[in-house]
Amino acid sequence: MADSSHYSTQCGGTNVKKRTLILSLGLLLVAVLPLVGLTNESALETIRYGGQYYPGEFLLKGYPQLWETYGIDVEHILFSSGTENNLALIAGSIDVNVGSDSKTVSLFSAIPDEALILATVQRGDRYSTIVHVDSPYQNWYDLKGKTVGTRLGTGAEQVLLRFFDETEDLSWNDFNWVNIGVEDMTAALANGSIEAFTAWEPTPAIAEAQGVGRSIRSYGDLALVPVSIHTTVAYAATHRAEIVRFLAAHLDKVDLIRSDPERAAELAAEAASATGTDVSADAFLRIFQRVDFSMEVDEDVLASIQDTAQFLFDQGKLDVIPTFQWDGSLLEEAKALREDLSDDEG
Repeated sequence: MADSSHYSTQCGGTNVKKRTLILSLGLLLVAVLPLVGLTNESALETIRYGGQYYPGEFLLKGYPQLWETYGIDVEHILFSSGTENNLALIAGSIDVNVGSDSKTVSLFSAIPDEALILATVQRGDRYSTIVHVDSPYQNWYDLKGKTVGTRLGTGAEQVLLRFFDETEDLSWNDFNWVNIGVEDMTAALANGSIEAFTAWEPTPAIAEAQGVGRSIRSYGDLALVPVSIHTTVAYAATHRAEIVRFLAAHLDKVDLIRSDPERAAELAAEAASATGTDVSADAFLRIFQRVDFSMEVDEDVLASIQDTAQFLFDQGKLDVIPTFQWDGSLLEEAKALREDLSDDEG
């Protein structure tokens, strides 16, 4: 696991890792507030949490007892895009949010001295390319010259650009691209208007569960594309107790996914239905068995975020590579809080 550290890349394409302890940040976060276990629950403030349409977020929606176990109130808002989610955090409309690696880069570019990474909520095979279940296509070479879809301006586009950049005899221009919303991808594949789409979960799993599509490629081997939990340094300094309990609930969520994925899938499907999103329990089960929901910010996660920033810089989509900062101590306190609660119940 990585310690609370600065991690930076300097402009011009030279990677630099600074493995130095953030003493000032650590002192600020640890000294300002009393220990979580000594905090009166009635004094805890509601956390305004900007989620997105990620699988784990629906589980949180469908199982509010995860928050209640730790005596916290969470106003859980699902944003349709990471850009909107970041803007809300920057504006102070929410206190904590989640976002993919490209949105982490965007957030730190916008508020470089204020943003803070707390943990991750998922990583690994989050993106997949789906073709029709009855099609002859087995790989991207088979799709050359065909009409394919993705949502431009998202992490899916970034993953594809990196894939083509690193794959011999393939380029973006080998295909006819359609900019399509994830909510329309499965239907477009079914009616033949596109031959394939690339998207993030749960859309690939939905197409598979409905018998419409099958996967020809996922991209966890190319990039972890971690989704991180972000807040601001100021909020972390003044709401440590709330954040620790918030992270403990997320850890309980991960434990439920791993120990009872069928139940987790049913709860997530019910919550999705309540929000007007049609995702079956079968689709959620596929996702919970495919994606890594680990929360630790380790060297692989940091390197993946760094690689994404470098790629965006090299593509001319980023003027300056920001310095990223994180604090792993809150997640460690959350783990300790869970253990204490377990000991009390035992």
